Amino acid sequence: MVLQSGSGTHGFGLVSIGALLSLILLVVAAVWVAQHPRLAASLWARVRDNAVVRRVEAWARAQIRARGWTVPRWLPASEMAGVALLVGLAVVVALTVGFTEVLDDVLEGDGIAGIDQPAVRWLATHRDLWLTTTMRAITGAGGAAVVAAVAVVACAAAVWRSRSWSPVVFGLAGGAGITLVLFTAKALVVRDRPPIPFAVVAAEGFSFPSGHAAGAAVGVGLPAWMLTRWLILWWTGRVVVWTVAIGVAAVMGFSRVYLGVHYVSDVLAGWLLGAAWAGAVMVVGSWWDNTRRARAGQMARHDEVA
Repeated sequence: MVLQSGSGTHGFGLVSIGALLSLILLVVAAVWVAQHPRLAASLWARVRDNAVVRRVEAWARAQIRARGWTVPRWLPASEMAGVALLVGLAVVVALTVGFTEVLDDVLEGDGIAGIDQPAVRWLATHRDLWLTTTMRAITGAGGAAVVAAVAVVACAAAVWRSRSWSPVVFGLAGGAGITLVLFTAKALVVRDRPPIPFAVVAAEGFSFPSGHAAGAAVGVGLPAWMLTRWLILWWTGRVVVWTVAIGVAAVMGFSRVYLGVHYVSDVLAGWLLGAAWAGAVMVVGSWWDNTRRARAGQMARHDEVA
């Protein structure tokens, strides 16, 4: 499938400049974050001490006690763990709501869906040959096989370091879950891809949401989480890993719109859906791992006393 109006110019146009500037800004932001190692602790302290978060956390504990449920004594820093769980769930809910908003716009044909056609047409007439070649290589490398290979390597490293098979469970839940959700969403929405004249590469299946965007969000998000939770524990290393993950997911999604096989709303929905699913797995996985570590620590202390 080839773009009928030409594959682009040999120059360095607006799209190329915008793409490079975006990557430069990402790197600059990452460098700034890396130079402020106390940033995460400061932000977490503000969230933890927020009055609304405190009230919600207290309400949740009251509901647990009212129903006669027992909160395990061996949970590490139970109050902080409860706040972390609530914040994580709130982020997942926000991402899910964002996806439903984009879905509603697509079904109604308004909102962000209104820029889909103009964006595809504009990009089709402002392509640069070098960027087109690069985007084709990137979108080709973002297939299921490559994503699975990255996930397997990250899972293997996390299993070795954590001495637990739980990373494999989280990886399988992430991969299988997003595949099922994507298949369901595509089958329900049944949105056609952009017209053939705008496409640079061949693409099959329905357009909404973008499988490459959602797959990238899960396929690089979960490995990044595993690496920074079990292997890379220093601040700068974590910043580098997450910067690479964000950059890969962003470029992968952009490539699909640039090459004319997805609309902007398709990619945005894919990012939100993939991030929501990956976030849910991370929240559950972090809670489970904290519980396992706390139990092991309690047993170790009990053995020392005995």
